[in-house]
Amino acid sequence: MCGLIGCVSRTTGGGFNSVADQVLTGLKRIQYRGYDSFGFAYVEENGSSKKRLEIQRSTELIESCDAAPDAEVMLGHTRWATHGRVSLENCHPHMSPAGTFALVHNGIVENFQSLKHSLNGVDFVSETDTEVIVALLERSLDSNRSSDTGLSHGCCKDRLTKQRLQAVKDTMALLNGRNTIAALFDDGEIIAFRQGSPLVLGMNPTEYFLASDALCFAPWANQCFVLADGACVSIKPGRVYLENETGEQLPAKWKSSDLEAESLSMEGYDHFMLKEVMQQWRTIGCQALVETDANRVSAALGAMRHAETVIVTGAGGAYYTAIQIAWLLRAVAGIRAIAVQAYEIGTVNCLVSAGDVVIGVSQSGETADTLHAVRAAKSWGLTVISTINMPMSTLEQESDFAFLNQVGAEVCVLSTKSASAQIAFGYLLAHEIAGSGEEARRGLDSVASQLTMYLTDETRRAVRAVAVGLGEQQHTFLLGRDENVGSALIGALNIKEATYLHAEAFAAGELKHGVIALIEERTPVLVIVPKGDDYMINVAAEVKARGAHVIGIAAEENPLFDEFIQLPVTPMVHAGYCDSALGQKALSAVTSIIPCQLLAYELAILKGINPDRPRNLAKSVTVQ
Repeated sequence: MCGLIGCVSRTTGGGFNSVADQVLTGLKRIQYRGYDSFGFAYVEENGSSKKRLEIQRSTELIESCDAAPDAEVMLGHTRWATHGRVSLENCHPHMSPAGTFALVHNGIVENFQSLKHSLNGVDFVSETDTEVIVALLERSLDSNRSSDTGLSHGCCKDRLTKQRLQAVKDTMALLNGRNTIAALFDDGEIIAFRQGSPLVLGMNPTEYFLASDALCFAPWANQCFVLADGACVSIKPGRVYLENETGEQLPAKWKSSDLEAESLSMEGYDHFMLKEVMQQWRTIGCQALVETDANRVSAALGAMRHAETVIVTGAGGAYYTAIQIAWLLRAVAGIRAIAVQAYEIGTVNCLVSAGDVVIGVSQSGETADTLHAVRAAKSWGLTVISTINMPMSTLEQESDFAFLNQVGAEVCVLSTKSASAQIAFGYLLAHEIAGSGEEARRGLDSVASQLTMYLTDETRRAVRAVAVGLGEQQHTFLLGRDENVGSALIGALNIKEATYLHAEAFAAGELKHGVIALIEERTPVLVIVPKGDDYMINVAAEVKARGAHVIGIAAEENPLFDEFIQLPVTPMVHAGYCDSALGQKALSAVTSIIPCQLLAYELAILKGINPDRPRNLAKSVTVQ
């Protein structure tokens, strides 16, 4: 879940300042992948054309680093701690004892303890599994330098590079788990290996880049491509060389990058979370199941129509989003759609057969559990459709049909605009299958228009008033039903992530089957009540009778509510489907998560917590 970026000037004799500036800026752009600490290694001239390898590391945020060293090549890392606490010793890069290379790592070495035990005599100075990789690589380099064994094959003509490539591959073969590494050597060569965790290459006329995701170098690279698992790459000025695990040279399949070099600015908002919530009037309206390749869309819809069972899968908040999508597919399109946690995918093998469909839901497209799930489903003969926010991700590459959310970078760790966009994707997909796609698009357009009037300072003030009392409580419960079960689950997760309060969500039908035992005097209970939902009004009455402090997230006020937050209006679009009860419920499924997003934000601010960077969390969960 860490992030890495490297940059090499493609030509000697110039552009070195830009290399360092871009690496530091790139680290800031991907800090959502981990912000426990950061560091970088670089090579600089040391007189008489000699080169010197240096590292700098800090447990502060990368924003604290403004001075870029004069470097011709640089490798940076931002950390999400897995092995070892947040400390300078555990910060990446790790320098080899001999000082010949510095290494950064994204992943988990599952067998690090046994490997560490085998490295007798090594003086480890950190608690990380990464330092085990450093020791193994140094040992392998020493072995390859003293022997030609294993170096007679392969296409690389540069003997030193060949030795390093082989040493890296030998080292990686010892590691269990999903691990991607990059090593900067003292002569300025970067060698990287991808195994599980993502790695993307980019270039422009003067520089080469490698990074955990393409957003990192989007402002500067006009061409890029994604490395496959098992690929090993060497980057030097003027040259990129790739091999697979057997030494066979791989082509560098550069493609023009269509990534927008968007500025990751808060645009006047206090936090990225607030910006990303308040701009959903724009991002929900961007969702349209329309691609330049109409045949591709038609084929995806055909696969859905012919499937007997559709599995919708994700992990964490993406699983709750999957619940919303599955409800839409069932309610609107009449499809046998089942939401399954990605890490439990093996339990549904008996329910599916070849020709069925799995829909993978992931903001990053790199979620390890979700990738494992779609690979398992694919091995059973299922067609893979995905909804992703990050272009050029692994999930996009492995899907039969991948649909990008087109909402731009989401910097806050919490999924807000990407979650509503993915539910909107499910809304459109369900209606396209049902033959009402055009009407559904008009429905989303009207919702987007309505959100411009909902996402205002006035709404924020109303939500903040509720947050003042709620923030003093230790436990909060959320209840919803039908299209709002997933909404309640997402809302509880957002509150937990942003505020560290204990918030729990239940389907309202569970209330009398045990949940009501948790209700005591002044217990906050948030009930999601769409217009005309008498069932949820009765639920509110039942918890109020037990002394609950009832907060209605509702279409309209009710005397049973102690406090009230307005649900976004789902407008009557025109006479027809969207005016029906089901049409209104389907539109509500897209927008009912927004009030809880605002509530989570306001609670975090009241508690003095930065909602963009909650403790212990990272945006992209690339380890299992």
